[in-house]
Amino acid sequence: MISKTDVNVDTALKFFGNMTASISHEVKNVLAIINENAGLLGDLCVMAEKGHPIDPARIKTASQKIIKQVQRGDTIIKNLNKFAHSIDEPDCDVNINEILFLILGLSERTAVMRGVKLEIDEKAEPVVVTTNPFLLETLVWFFLDYAMCAAGKEKTVCFNAEKKQDKAVIVFSKLKGLPGLQPDNFPGEREKALLATLSAEATIDVAEEKINIFIGFHKGI
Repeated sequence: MISKTDVNVDTALKFFGNMTASISHEVKNVLAIINENAGLLGDLCVMAEKGHPIDPARIKTASQKIIKQVQRGDTIIKNLNKFAHSIDEPDCDVNINEILFLILGLSERTAVMRGVKLEIDEKAEPVVVTTNPFLLETLVWFFLDYAMCAAGKEKTVCFNAEKKQDKAVIVFSKLKGLPGLQPDNFPGEREKALLATLSAEATIDVAEEKINIFIGFHKGI
């Protein structure tokens, strides 16, 4: 018999592999753009050496593109670093808003490829729970993946974390396509296993076009 722990480990490893593969593609894109503009600057230098007039605006544009990509690459690597270190502590206090922003950054490439706009409605007050950060990231990604499928024609998914009585709740909203899907097929076995491990619950509100994940503030794993 396969236990929930086995399912969680297998699911989490696949999530980690898929996410790092996506990040590597983003880094390759950054390097490709930098290489292209570095080549252009090299060509302009050759032209200048041969006495051809050079438009300073072309040099400025190329250098600005390089700077922009360096900044983008730095953000990608910082997100990767946070993602990798989320495995360090199996049970600790985490701010769910920080988890959501991390998943937003990690999911940017996937969302763009699917033509979906992701929005975070961050509340002023931090929403802190004691849980497994990596498994929570995995759970949030699976629900966000489903939410993007339910975005509908407006192609927008808004998500946020807030406190409700003795629980924290992660809300995925603006899911205009949710009524057209079959909610009974979701959450699936992998999501149910993660929910059980994290002592969390999920509801799908078709009328409100929302998905909610409820998590207790203190959870020992």
